[in-house]
Amino acid sequence: MRGVASSLVALWLGMAVASGGEIQPDFLMDAELDVSIPKPIQGLSKSTTALWIEALSRPEADLQRVAAETIAQGHRSGFPELSAAASRLVAIVAAETSHPEARFAAARALIVLDAKDAADALFEASQKNGADLKQLIEPALADWRFVPIRKVWQARLEAHNVRHRDLLLAIRGAETVEDAAAVGSLLKIVHDRLRPATVRLAAARAAGRIRNSGLEAESERLQPLPSANRLNRLCAVALLEQHSSDAALEILLRLAVDPEPSVATAALTRLNAVNVDLVVPLAEQAMQNEDANVREQGVHAWVARPTRERVSLLARLLDDQHPRIRANVRDELFRLAATAELDGPIRQKTMGVLAADGWRGQEQAALLLGALDHEPAADRLVELLESTRSEVTVATAWGLRKIAVPETLPQILDKATRQTDLRKPGGGDRDFDRHVAHLCEAMGLMNYAPAEDLLRQYIPKNYNMGEFSRGAAIWALGKLHAGVPDEPLAALLAARITDPAPPPDQPPEMMRVRLMGTVSIVRMGVTSQLERLRAYMGPKVMGIPSHLAIRWAIRELTGEILPGPDPDIVAPGGRFLESLDDRSLNLPDE
Repeated sequence: MRGVASSLVALWLGMAVASGGEIQPDFLMDAELDVSIPKPIQGLSKSTTALWIEALSRPEADLQRVAAETIAQGHRSGFPELSAAASRLVAIVAAETSHPEARFAAARALIVLDAKDAADALFEASQKNGADLKQLIEPALADWRFVPIRKVWQARLEAHNVRHRDLLLAIRGAETVEDAAAVGSLLKIVHDRLRPATVRLAAARAAGRIRNSGLEAESERLQPLPSANRLNRLCAVALLEQHSSDAALEILLRLAVDPEPSVATAALTRLNAVNVDLVVPLAEQAMQNEDANVREQGVHAWVARPTRERVSLLARLLDDQHPRIRANVRDELFRLAATAELDGPIRQKTMGVLAADGWRGQEQAALLLGALDHEPAADRLVELLESTRSEVTVATAWGLRKIAVPETLPQILDKATRQTDLRKPGGGDRDFDRHVAHLCEAMGLMNYAPAEDLLRQYIPKNYNMGEFSRGAAIWALGKLHAGVPDEPLAALLAARITDPAPPPDQPPEMMRVRLMGTVSIVRMGVTSQLERLRAYMGPKVMGIPSHLAIRWAIRELTGEILPGPDPDIVAPGGRFLESLDDRSLNLPDE
């Protein structure tokens, strides 16, 4: 049987998909089906495209606005021919009689169309039609490197009676175009203690990103005494964002141990970017800081320069109070464990965290040791199935499934049985459901025959029993009966797969149950239910998971390949001015 995972089906089922190598409690059952839901194709008729552009010439402001918004949406969806609307959009932007909302929508559409030829019209409109239009247009002009606006920004930087938002636009514009001529004005703002903090810090960051040398003295000037205020010290670091001279690094090293976390974080971040070795001596102190951002920079340095001693100390942060820190440490330790010299210390220290009382550390250690397939953790993982924290019970159940030690199966069955008895009267929350599901998968993976009676309790339609648990139990039954057809069991599963649409006041059968029932029928090799499944599907395969799963089952069991579903064709503008006469479609470029 093919084992190709379908990310689209997984997302449809609400699965939390891990990314970038993150360790997360996943499910084996979500990697079974070789199905994929066709992505909708966005299409426009030629007449519809013309209608949208024509609507821009109408006098009604709402029609102009909606047409402009629809054209922008269509262009984002891959229809370059909508660029033909640019001239009419410019007319709306430039007309003094245009409604503000229509003008704003037209300007935004021109920006989406990347209509650089309209830069002059947009520039003029932005300077005489209000602050909101400036906020929209000026960043685009900066991205387009529109030279005439630089004089406007320079004038704002030198003035003292400029609106706060307009001044920030000028600062960020100068930064985007890397206007070296603006640095002097930016530095004046940085040193002006009467300016708002947001303006001074933005100016410092802009100057520091424009210049990559020569601002060391300006940075020193901002913090001549230890008593210099926090804003001055933040600006001092920001000025050195692109600097790597010895003088700049000396300043940054001093600020890296600043008592103010925001200052220390900024300095450590820059030092890590320049040379991690500069942070290594400071890392242990940083990792004891109360601020998570400071601790994170210490972790970054030691992870980049790992030793046996450092990974042992890093393991303590599996119990860190901040979820981002402990998850990052977990994933980095997993990566580092691939190095033979570090593998032993990482496993040893993680076992110590698992044995301790901190629930945060227990959760992360269970995930890490499960991912490492560390069988000596089995006894402690079984103990932690009784934790009062759902985070721990989910992680330990998944860990037991990952390490798959047969000696743990009686305890796993006992726990799953007790949890099942607890949930029958009133269900359970999502973590409860996932916890039991991992236990069911563990029993199915290790082909634990004594679990069959318990697993069968999850077949009947009962929402109290949980979507994940029911799906995992049915998947596990398929594993127990793999290659051995069980006709009565297959009939029960087929009844779940083909469960008819319920009355309006009743919920439908869970999709995960339908899919895992299909998987288990295929795994058993039962063909007697295929006609029932065909009848439920009907004459045509639709783009829904249950139909696609049945199509897959027919192919797996018989070799017959049914035509796949046709992708839906949708217009990016919805039903706005759709042509009824011309149905020939322009499809977006691939």
